[in-house]
Amino acid sequence: MTPFCSVILSALLACATGRIVRLSYVGCYIDYAGASRDLRGLSTITSIGDYSTTDSGVVSNTDMTHELCSGICSIGGYRYFGVGLSAYCFCDNSYGRNGASADSDCNRVCSGNSAQKCGGPYRNSIYAIEYPYNKTFTKIDRPAKTVVTANTTYWTVTARNDILCLAECEINVDCQAVIHNEQQCLLLRFAYPSTSLNSTTGDYYSRG
Repeated sequence: MTPFCSVILSALLACATGRIVRLSYVGCYIDYAGASRDLRGLSTITSIGDYSTTDSGVVSNTDMTHELCSGICSIGGYRYFGVGLSAYCFCDNSYGRNGASADSDCNRVCSGNSAQKCGGPYRNSIYAIEYPYNKTFTKIDRPAKTVVTANTTYWTVTARNDILCLAECEINVDCQAVIHNEQQCLLLRFAYPSTSLNSTTGDYYSRG
């Protein structure tokens, strides 16, 4: 499979970003109010592939673009991403808990593309990520990249074969990949395995 990806993305994101159909601008929203950030999908993640996160779920990169941030978020199948203060990336499946802001407040250009807007101080430019609706999975070599987190990012079901394992993943939108070994089917929340699965063997399938 040769996914269509922007050439500015790293190899880290190649498989995951091939699933993205369209990015749609939602609006400018308040990032931080009191002690609560708006988009917190990565708040329990220490790193995702080559990208480290802060304890509040922020990926900071001096080459930030809409494509880079959406690619990172698509590894977890998140429905929304936000870019703020030129270089910050956030992911989540909902947004707006701190309220909307004027579009003029999201006036900073992205650090990796001056033609794009990347939020402002305590403001995020939020976009919706649309994924293709399909039931296809691709058998691939196990990714060398991993997700580092103290939380469990997979769940286990019994499946006699690969087809039944993939069927379990297909009906669950939170499942991005599977590892199947004999009758053990691991359903992965991210397209990359967590480091806790380093010793787990089996066939690896990625959604899309």
